[in-house]
Formats: sequence, C-alpha cells, structure tokens
Amino acid sequence: MFKKIAAIILSIAIVCSAVSLTAFAKTSEEADTHLQYGEDGKFRIMQISDIQDYYPMKTITKKVLEKVLADYPVDLIVLTGDNIASTSLVKPYAALAINEFMSMFERLGTPVVMVYGNHDDERTTADKAYQMSVYERYKCFIGCAGEDFGESNLGTYYVPIYSSADKNVMVSNIWMIDSGTYNNENDLGGYGCVTKKQIEWYKSASERLERENGKKIPSLMFQHIVIPEIWDALEEHDAWVEGSVGHNGKYYTLPEGAKGTLAETPCPPNYTNGQFDAVLERGDVMAMFFGHDHVNSYEFNYKGVDLVNTPGVGFRSYNSEEEGVRLITLDESRPDTYETEIVTYFDLFDRNDEAAMNLFLSDSSTVDDSEHFAYFLKYIIALFKTLFSALRF
Repeated sequence: MFKKIAAIILSIAIVCSAVSLTAFAKTSEEADTHLQYGEDGKFRIMQISDIQDYYPMKTITKKVLEKVLADYPVDLIVLTGDNIASTSLVKPYAALAINEFMSMFERLGTPVVMVYGNHDDERTTADKAYQMSVYERYKCFIGCAGEDFGESNLGTYYVPIYSSADKNVMVSNIWMIDSGTYNNENDLGGYGCVTKKQIEWYKSASERLERENGKKIPSLMFQHIVIPEIWDALEEHDAWVEGSVGHNGKYYTLPEGAKGTLAETPCPPNYTNGQFDAVLERGDVMAMFFGHDHVNSYEFNYKGVDLVNTPGVGFRSYNSEEEGVRLITLDESRPDTYETEIVTYFDLFDRNDEAAMNLFLSDSSTVDDSEHFAYFLKYIIALFKTLFSALRF
C-alpha cells in the first residue's frame, strides 16, 4: 500500500513539474499546426470523444485506446470534449487524468487537437486555462487557446491541412469549436451554446481564408455538444415507434437514409445563437461532428451539411457496445468529400476471446452491477491462463 501511495505522489510531482501555470494564449495563426496530406493523397483523422475518466484510467478504456491507436494509425487525433471527468477535483489530479491519454499520443508522436466538453472543468480547481497549459506541455499537442472569447469558451480555433505536393497550398480545414458547458445566460437552463462572438469569429475567419486561397476551403467542424437544430433534423412522430427517443412529449427517429444508431435522447442547448445558420451561410462546412451523447453514433445530411455523432470511448459512465472511436478519411483529389466509420470494442477484440469478453462484462451496463467484480476476476484468471499457455510453449 505504501509503495502504491508513493508511486501516486511521485507521478503527481512529475506531471506538475512539467506544467506551466497559465496557458499560452496562441491564436489559430500562431499555433504550430502545419499538417499535410500524405504521399497517398489521404489524410486520416481519429475522433475520440468522452473519455470522461480520471486517474487512474479504467483498464478497459486504456486497452481500447492502446489497441485502436495501434491498429489504426492516423495523421491527427481530435478530442471532442469530456476528456476528463468532473471528479478530477484539483489541478494535480486533473493533470494526471490528462496524462493518462496524452502520454499514449505522445509516445506515438501523432498530432492532437482538442476542445472541451461540459464536464472537463466542472467541480474542479483546474479551469480551462490551467488544463490548456497541461495539454501544451506535450509536443504532440498542436491545438491552442484560440481567440479571446473568455474562459467559458476557451479553445476555439482552426487547423489547416495543406497539399501533399506544396506545403503552402491549403486544401482542407478543421474548425474546433468550444460549445460551452451549462447555460447561465438566460432562464432557459440546459447546456451551453456556442456564443455570438464565436459565430462572428467563424464567419470572419472563413471569409478571410476564402480571400487568401481564392476559394472556399472544404471543412469539418468539431465540437462537444450537438446543435439545437437536431430536433428539426430528426424525424418526428406523435407516438413511440421502434428505434425512437422521446423529447417534450414527441418521439424522434433518425431520418430516412441515415446511418448508425440513435440510442439515447440528444442533449443540445435549449436555445440557439445562430451557429448552424452561419454554417449554411458560409457553405464551407461539409460535416459537423459531435460527442456528448455517449451511445449515439449516427450520420445523416440536413440542409446540405452532415450531422455526425460519435459515441464515447470511456467506460467510466455508459459501458455499452456502442462505445468506440470514429475514423475519418479525407482525399486530396476530392477535398469536398470524406469517408467515416465507427470502431467499437468488439471490432477491436474477438467476442470469443475469454479475457476480452470478461473485461467487457466487468464494466458493462448489460449485466447487474453486483456481477462486475466476478467478471473482473474471470478476466484476471483468463489473462493468467493465456500467460501460462505462452510460457509452456
């Protein structure tokens, strides 16, 4: 026990010694984000959402991240909020929670950008500015604090992607938008909404990029909380039908032609400041990618823009078969298109693998909580059996 406590104290000291006290207030233009398409003309992105864990990270979440990073090499990792849990109460503890996943990315050397979710700075002394300073200590992190929209919306910026043949020719763009936390602006309550200042910045930056490049740059937009227009985009029903979710006395399903699943009721803000209208007006965003709703993994087009929800990867909260990451592939020869897929736990691990199945059941919401410990013991036993078989041969 003493050794374990000493190890934790040492880990805290190491992480804290590497952390500056304030974030570097870099804008999009100042950040070192020079990304290029590969020689094959592709650019691969992994969206990771809702890790929502603290220190130490759950074994199953760590194994999923290690496996998916090894099996699916990408050019950029995009974290879309709730990267740590709101139970990371003090600064050193929050830094350790961030280190659990950022150290993995650092070892790979894969560039990382991120936005915050509603839980990252909830009930903690580690505010967004402090957390940004933690991220900035990792060489792989190429994100930034962005423009000054205040602490509540820190981390709104863009990330250009340049041609494989010419590092000065911008081909694609990624908008990283801090969607806020909770609504304190009016009496409507609920989750936060992208602010009017952020929207004006997006429009202005988009117009400037168009002028500088002589064309609109095909873009993807990432944020944590889904837009309020989701209720207009879904198909409404007066009564429950198979696959529907309820909201304000109505029932909703994915529209015809949609891919994926709508496994829980979306949780957007209760009001809008006009973000989606601005996206339609500018016409540069192909798709908007969200997290937040942990077991929703849909993709469909609404008014010419794809709305895409990515499930959570963390097993500290929901623990379902929907948990996973999203892969996105851009093609330099067709920059106004993209391909995407979800990779889940059982895409990574065989259901017939005794250790993998028992580890999943030890955290799964599909079994009673009282059974979790028994399955974890079975997981440990299966690991020893595998090790013993390897040693025999």
